[in-house]
This record gives sequence, C-alpha cells and structure tokens, in this order.
Amino acid sequence: MQPLDYGIVVAYLVGLVAVGLALTRKAGRSGDDYFLAGRRTPWWALGASGMSSNLDAAGTITIITLLYLHGLQGFFIEMRGGVVLPIAVFLAFMGKWHMRSRVMTTGEWMLLRFGSGYQGRLARYVAAATYLVITVGMVVFFLAAAGKFLAVFLPFSVTTCAVAMAVIALAYTMASGLYGVVWTDVFQAGLIGFAAVYMSVLAFGYVTPELLADWPGAASNQVWPVFFGGLETPVVQGLDAAAPALGEEAGSRILYSPFIVFLIFWAGKGLLEGLGGSGGSAYMAQRFYAAKDGPTVQKLCMLWTVLFAFRWPMVLGFVILAIHLGIGSEDPEAILPQVLLSDLIPVGMTGVLVAAIFAASMSTFDSTINAGASYVVRDLWVPLRGEGSAKSQVYVGYAASILIVAAGLVLALALGGAVVDVWVTIVIQLFPAFLLPFALRWFWARFNGAGFAAGVATGFAASLGLELLKAPLAAAMPADFGVLSQHGELTDVFVIAFVTLGSAVGCLAGTYLFPATDEREARAFYEQVRPLGTWPSSWKADDRDEHRTDVVRLVVAVLWQVFTFLLPMALILHQWWESGVLAVLWIAGGLWLLRDLRRAEADDRLAVGP
Repeated sequence: MQPLDYGIVVAYLVGLVAVGLALTRKAGRSGDDYFLAGRRTPWWALGASGMSSNLDAAGTITIITLLYLHGLQGFFIEMRGGVVLPIAVFLAFMGKWHMRSRVMTTGEWMLLRFGSGYQGRLARYVAAATYLVITVGMVVFFLAAAGKFLAVFLPFSVTTCAVAMAVIALAYTMASGLYGVVWTDVFQAGLIGFAAVYMSVLAFGYVTPELLADWPGAASNQVWPVFFGGLETPVVQGLDAAAPALGEEAGSRILYSPFIVFLIFWAGKGLLEGLGGSGGSAYMAQRFYAAKDGPTVQKLCMLWTVLFAFRWPMVLGFVILAIHLGIGSEDPEAILPQVLLSDLIPVGMTGVLVAAIFAASMSTFDSTINAGASYVVRDLWVPLRGEGSAKSQVYVGYAASILIVAAGLVLALALGGAVVDVWVTIVIQLFPAFLLPFALRWFWARFNGAGFAAGVATGFAASLGLELLKAPLAAAMPADFGVLSQHGELTDVFVIAFVTLGSAVGCLAGTYLFPATDEREARAFYEQVRPLGTWPSSWKADDRDEHRTDVVRLVVAVLWQVFTFLLPMALILHQWWESGVLAVLWIAGGLWLLRDLRRAEADDRLAVGP
C-alpha cells in the first residue's frame, strides 16, 4: 500500500475510537445504558448496527472461497450460517417476543420463563455459560482471520495485528458500551456500503463469457439450488484437508450429493438458530432487547436485511476480479488481500477498501464483546454479589470484556488453522449443541429449566465426543455412505444430526424427570410475551389471528431475504432474465411486508391509545 492508503486506514481508526470515547458518559449511567443503550436507540441505527455486526473479514474470506469454488451454489451452502436466516425469523415474530420480554439478557429471560426457583436459576447459569463459550469461540474466529488479513497490508506479524485489533476494539467498546457499539457500527456501515458499491460496479464491467469460462464455479452459477446432483469441486491442496489422504494431486470431485438433502439440513439449522432466539450469537438478541416496540422491530429487521444484501455483490466482485487476474486456484482464502493489492484497485481506494474490511471485523468484534460481557455481569456477577451500584456493574463489564478478549486471543494464536475450517467447526459442530433447547423454551409449554440445562449439556457432550471420535468413525464407515459419509469424511448432515440428537436426549430426559414449570409463572410468561406453541388453548384464544399472521410473515420474510441477496449477484453476472424474475418476487414480498408493517403500527397505536 501507498502512504495515502495508510493515512486513510489511520484516519478511520482515529475516527472510530473518537466516536466511541465521545459516548463514554452516556454509557456509564447504568447497566441498562451500558448494555442496551437505555432502550432509546433509533430503529434505523439498530438496523445499520445489525448489518455491520454480521459482517467480518473471516466470514468474507469464507464466502469468497465458497463462491470461487462453487459459484452461486456457494450462497446456498452458506445457508448454514453466512446467509443469517435468523434475521427473517426475528422479522417474523422472534424480535417482538424479545422486545416484550423486557429483560437485559437471555439469562434473565430464563427466570421469566422458568421461574425464580432452582430450575430457572440453573437455566440462567447454563444460558450464560453457553453464550460465553460461543463468544470466546467467535472471538477466536474473528481474530484469527483479521490477524492474517491485516498482516498482508501492514509491516507487522499476524500476532501483532491480531493483538492490535483486539486492543483497539476493546478500548472503545469498554468505554462506551452498546452506545459506542451501535453508533460506531453506523459509521462503519456507511464505509462498508461504499466499498460494496464500488466493488460491485467495478466487477460488473469485467464479466464476459471468456471470464466465466475460466471460473471453476461458473458451471453452478444458477440462482436456484442444484437439487439431486452434487457440486463438482476442484481439489485445492492446503485448503482441502482430505485431498492428500485421497492421493489427489489435481482434478475435482463431487461433494454435497444429493444437494437438496444438505440444503435442507443447512437451512433447517439456520432457521433453528432463529427459532431459538439466539441467532447463534449473543449480540443478535441484544438488538431486540434494546428495541422500543413491535413496529420498531419489523422496521429494523427490514433495514438490516436490505443493508446486509450489500455483502453478497461485494464478495462476488472480489471473486470476479480474482478470476480476471488469474489468481485463487492455489489458495482461494488469499483472494481478498491479493485483489486489494492488485493494479485493478487505484491508490487511495485500496486504503478505503482495507478500512472497510477492517470495519466489518471491528463491528462484529465489538458487538460480540459487549454482549458477552453483559452475560458475565447480569447472569453471573449480579446473582452472586447483588445489584450493587450502576458504576460497579459497568466496572465488572470492563473486566469481563478484557477476560473474554484475552481468552479468545490466546486460543486464536494457539490454534491457527484455515479460516474456512474454523468457521465450519463452529457453525456445524458447536452451534447444534444448544440450538434445540434454545428453541423449545419458546414453543413447548411442558419444557422446563431442567430440560433446557440437560439439553445444552448433552449437546455439548455430543459435540465434544464427536470431535474426539470423528477420525475413528470416519474410518469405520464406508468412504461413500450416502449423505452421512463422502470421500472418507463425515458430512455436515451427519454432524448436525448427531449433535442435535444428543441434545434432544437431554431435553426429553430433563423435562420428564423433573417437575413442570409452575402454572402461574408459565401463564405470566405467556401473557407477557404471547409466543406460538403448545400453550393451553384458553391462554391463546385472543392471539390466534396474530399467530397465523406470524407464520405467514415467516414464510414471506425467508423468501424475501433470499431474493434480496440473490438479486444483486444475478445483476452483476448479467443474468437478465433471472434478475427480472427475482426483482418481481422481491418487490412483491417487500410490498406485503410493508403493508403488514402499517397494520402493526396501527395496532400499536390502538394499544397505546391517544
């Protein structure tokens, strides 16, 4: 990079820290201010912050790799995590359920759902511990990728870059809490959006039949998923851990066959994240605990979806430029930095794009830290030491943030590994350990705190056991055993099913071996939140119309989100007929959601009164 590029990156970092520090006084008023920004943040700021918090260098590298290898089918593979299907579930109903709960953390929510007795307290501690594990795991993922990415551009080692990123993000996140997280995310969303538009327009001009002929994944460049076949995938040494064992020096092989079965499991796992209200993260739910009312939730989710769509043409742009430059075949994970350092990107714009990718990482990192610290303070410290003063909670939040980042940094530097491998392990093997109990707590009336705790425990036990036994199991099974084993490796279908079934055993055992939640407490929860599920008919008699609308809204929201992401990619690839169809479907879905939003706003005004 040139001096101008370095100057732009430094200016971005100075501005980022300045915004965070400027909000320090607001964040220090109370725990509610520090962790939920006082529930006074505008919906558009929460939506922009949500978009930024779902973007990071690690995820960007992963998606670039998948699109390079599989074309647009890489988008459908990312139903397992990168498409973030939970946004649609939050838009449909989960967001307003969180808002109605009026709690600060999911740990506190457990007391609302299961009561203040031993089962509620146990569920609270287990939920807090679960989110801490997730938080540290995601910090490992973010720092490992960001360190590798920044080391390409800066004259420092991977370790130094990872430490520097951790310290900078920690400084403004500790100082200003969710206020700083949200408003720095808004600032960073603008930078990311500009970078996405630039890369999309630049790549659009390079798409030619000749370029598509040189693209390994172009054979799969259709905007609908492959159903019954698999994906022909080039073997990449160093990225494909199975390649040496198979003795393959070059060529390709068929993966994910039949694709429709894998897609069902990936999308099902993504929707289960949303139905659990976790989104596979602590910070997603935090945005909705901070929301003011139901219409606010719908508006911020729609904005979140539209802004998040910028990610997909941006990553596709990097892939197209890489193919034009003739790079990526040896290591697709290196495409992002190689394109940024190429002659296709002018001086100055390189600095802007590097700052944008850095911003994507920082916005996810800060959200993760702040949310993780809230669980330490509200669900571990306060139950043991009491509420204390507002200042004391903020100070404990500082300490928790430091410990979380330190643990993640140590693990990131110790583990290393390919970015895609780390991501797949987290979303395919770790997340299913807790998704089922997190979902059942909303919908199954008989479910109790013991069932929740046991389901999480057996889920994590299944995940850990599978990690220890993965090699022997793969060796014992036929090299190609349907959807369970392919090319000598256990498939995503096997891993998701195994870990989820392990969690289900604990859910059932805990639920039926221990008493049900007290009916008065269960009814108080239902009347406050009014969720779907197996609740007594007499309780939900007045909510049937709302519940029917919620289900329809979920179907529309999922489809609209998928169309929103696919449309700009089809346009960049000059797929005009497909773009037209997607545009019509996107407009139709958007109009339905806007009409539904107007109804929700009218109902909210009637409920509040003049």
